[in-house]
Amino acid sequence: MRVAVAAARTIPGPLATRTVSFAAERLARSRTSALAHAARVNQYVVSGGTLTGEALEAAVRENLRQMALFLYEFYRVLGDAAAEDAAVVRDDAFHAFIERERTQGPFVYVGVHHGNFDLVGRVLGRAGWHMQTLSVPDPSGSYQWQNEVREEAGFEVAPISVASLKEAARRLQAGRSVLTGADRPMPEPDKAEPNFFGHPAPLPLLHVRLAMRAGVPVVAMTGRRTPEGLYRLVSSEPVPMIGGRPTSDVLRANAEAVLVEPERWIAETPEQWSMPHVVWPGVHVPG
Repeated sequence: MRVAVAAARTIPGPLATRTVSFAAERLARSRTSALAHAARVNQYVVSGGTLTGEALEAAVRENLRQMALFLYEFYRVLGDAAAEDAAVVRDDAFHAFIERERTQGPFVYVGVHHGNFDLVGRVLGRAGWHMQTLSVPDPSGSYQWQNEVREEAGFEVAPISVASLKEAARRLQAGRSVLTGADRPMPEPDKAEPNFFGHPAPLPLLHVRLAMRAGVPVVAMTGRRTPEGLYRLVSSEPVPMIGGRPTSDVLRANAEAVLVEPERWIAETPEQWSMPHVVWPGVHVPG
């Protein structure tokens, strides 16, 4: 990852754009690439099954190109506070988001892999938006590096474990918010699979369980790319949790309520969904 960061800082923008476009074209043609397969399934489902043939392949190429571009633009400014700030829109919504946390929290926040969430998150962290972040358990090399980058911005990153979940529950009871993810599929599905784009998906329910136990709302958020090439914080209104006991039906209903806004964001700009895993493993793409 450090080599990638060094390369991004030396490669000029026009050359980087041509390079990632070429790489995306090659990768999209690969029938053995897990990343291309994930993009193909995910883009097909997001389209409602309307994309097939060359139209689907064009969407896959653009999705892969955008994923690479987000990484390049993140690595290019990483560690330069002024450059990071300049890449993120700090508008009224940005400041209102931080103020709502200060005056109305706690919340359980869930990040969506759409646009450049990590870049926006670093700028939020420097603006005082700090909290425990629950990440993937047993992080390997790249995930560990990603956790270190998040900690530099003021977040307390804790891989998911029994101990970190207990700490998250204590924090919420003490009036402090926590952050986790909403759209990365689980290798072992929970007891309820929420519908996402019309299909059951093995998505996390951790945020729902934490929020229900603490009696707090859930806020979804991401950092989508603007036509000008900047990144803007986008968030949902707080979503209250319903039900008393975490039955399958209650968990599913709450998860689907949280996914309403992320589904809309992804449908509006599907090429910006940076999801490297197949979200619907049971879906077969025709052809």
